[in-house]
Amino acid sequence: MFVLVRPRAGDFVYTDLEHRTALEQIHAAKALDVRGIVTGALTKEGTVDETRVRELFAASRPLAVTFHRAFDDCIDQAAALESLIRLGVDRVLTSGGAPTAPQGGAQIRRLVLQAGGRTLILAGGGITGDNVAQLVRETGVRELHLSAHDADKIRRVVRALAQLTGS
Repeated sequence: MFVLVRPRAGDFVYTDLEHRTALEQIHAAKALDVRGIVTGALTKEGTVDETRVRELFAASRPLAVTFHRAFDDCIDQAAALESLIRLGVDRVLTSGGAPTAPQGGAQIRRLVLQAGGRTLILAGGGITGDNVAQLVRETGVRELHLSAHDADKIRRVVRALAQLTGS
């Protein structure tokens, strides 16, 4: 289980108080038996807030760290990806800047190629049993994120992936 740490809904530009709240939430989550933290922060200019993200990542360690879909709000995703790799991110959750991952497939593919194994690109948003196989083939992603509130949807995605991999 990965815990989403996000002090409020809305944009990803946080006040000092919201940032401290996120750090407190990370410390509380680490007291649980979780595998990772999902978090992120942006500047008003639409870039990765490297100072805050560095602090969030440091507080999260030794757990795995995923930068959440704030990434989709970045003005320059290629530059944002390089920044996150420098900061030591394990995964970047993205729909390629589109409303859904299948719609952002071409950009997700570019990000997978740019990452070149230095971090994982985690496709998320709008993934279903009907589109997952094509999304994986077209983008080269090795991990997917989908909501767990619909058990039938999860079963359809698992079946589609099993057919894709022949298992």
